[in-house]
Amino acid sequence: MSSVSTALSAQLIDILLREQTSCQALLETVEAERHAIKSLAIGEFHPINVRRIAVLEQLQSIADAREQAVRQIADSASLPGSISSLQVLLDRWNGSEVSTIRHHHDALMVTAKRVREEIKLNVVLIENFRGFIEQALTAGATAMTDGKSYSRTGKPASGNPTSAVLYQQG
Repeated sequence: MSSVSTALSAQLIDILLREQTSCQALLETVEAERHAIKSLAIGEFHPINVRRIAVLEQLQSIADAREQAVRQIADSASLPGSISSLQVLLDRWNGSEVSTIRHHHDALMVTAKRVREEIKLNVVLIENFRGFIEQALTAGATAMTDGKSYSRTGKPASGNPTSAVLYQQG
């Protein structure tokens, strides 16, 4: 392998390591988001989203650098110019660093998969909270119209409740 390809391989490994680090940072923001969701800490969402956007922008920049490195390696190894993804490059390239690059790529894919799974869990959690709130609001409206709700003073409740707690007869 030529020294150009060796230098490009080292550059690609560096890119994959930076991408892994950024992907881990994204995972940490997703975990922070889950903590904020569970504790209903609404004030934490903005800083979490700011961090997430910064990490996503960083990941996009790294992905662009990775694509460029893949094209350069493909050119250096005299592979077809249509190769633009790392996976295709690894499948067609016979360079000595392929196993090392594949190892780093696989580690990155494991982290990326975990990020996707964690995001799905957060979506489910948010949907469950949303459903709970909708049910609570519906229950409150139903309780106010059935004639069986009472205020704290024991008088029948009418109109909009002045407190968050409704008492039911019986």
